[in-house]
Amino acid sequence: MSEAYQGYQGLEAEWHDLFWEDEDAPSELPFLEDFLKDVDGPSLYVGSGSGRLLGPLVEKGNAVTGLELSSEMVALSQKNHPAAQVLEQDWENVDQDQKWSALLLPGFTFQLFSNPAKQFKKMADLAEEGGQAYVSLFFPWAEMSADLPEGEWYHDRDLKLPDGLSGEMRTRHYLDHQVSMLRREHHYLLKDQDGKVLREDKTKQRIRVFADGELEKMLKKAGWKINKEIHDFSEDEGEKDEVVYVITLFLQKF
Repeated sequence: MSEAYQGYQGLEAEWHDLFWEDEDAPSELPFLEDFLKDVDGPSLYVGSGSGRLLGPLVEKGNAVTGLELSSEMVALSQKNHPAAQVLEQDWENVDQDQKWSALLLPGFTFQLFSNPAKQFKKMADLAEEGGQAYVSLFFPWAEMSADLPEGEWYHDRDLKLPDGLSGEMRTRHYLDHQVSMLRREHHYLLKDQDGKVLREDKTKQRIRVFADGELEKMLKKAGWKINKEIHDFSEDEGEKDEVVYVITLFLQKF
């Protein structure tokens, strides 16, 4: 994704699905399924991770191949969803000669790219004529509005593990307004029943944030048009909130 990003590893990889299961948020699976109804040909799922979404898509008969950088996540995917094929490699090394009917980038994977304009162009190069793309993006309003303290560790999540142990995630972040980047650090702690720390891991992420109008300009320049836009995983046509946390885009190459 970028020079610094190495994919999910260690406790971050092991606990990834458990954190998602604990989230009180809609699943992207129905929107991916809806998108794929109009795709006639093979799709590449970029950042397919543990197979949490890839597996069900393949099991329902969709021709989707995963692409995942982290060997630990690939192993989880193969264990949980053996029918799903996953290419274990970096996005930067994808075969440029193979063309795809669609590219899938759910779970905010696209925002891990350090140069989004370049990557929209690469997506267009990998898509066949008239090809499509699914991209979801989130807007970190809590960090941007200073609801969360910048540069300070804060308690993020707790996790009860099946073996009776517990997990904790602490987070701190920094905003780089000059390049529209959110930099996050996560501190994972595995604890026993008495609260003693048995293991800890730290990870870093750089997440690209988009200003108003910037995204559409990049898409158009790279050869993409927006066929459909969904806010906060809801297709309700009623009154929308002014603050949008997640945007899902159905794109088509022109």
